[in-house]
Amino acid sequence: MSNLNAEQQVYLAITYRNTNVSAVARALGMTQQNLNRKLTRNTLKKEELGKIAKILGGEYVSYFSFPGDVVIGGMKEGKIRK
Repeated sequence: MSNLNAEQQVYLAITYRNTNVSAVARALGMTQQNLNRKLTRNTLKKEELGKIAKILGGEYVSYFSFPGDVVIGGMKEGKIRK
C-alpha cells in the first residue's frame, strides 16, 4: 500500500473505520467540501493527516527508515525522531 497517495490513504482509513468524510470533517472543524477539496488537491499537511488518524483511532506515520534503526523525519504524537 505504499504507492497510495494521501487521498487514497485517507479514504481507505475512513472506510476501514466504518465512518464517512462528513464525520471526519466535522471532527476537524471544517466542511465536507473543504476536506474533499484538500484531499483532491493533495494539500493536506502532515499535521492534518495526523489529526485525521487520531480521529479515526490510529496514527499517521511518515518518515525515512534505514538499516541500523536510523529514522529521519519521523513524526509520532508530535515528536520528531532523528
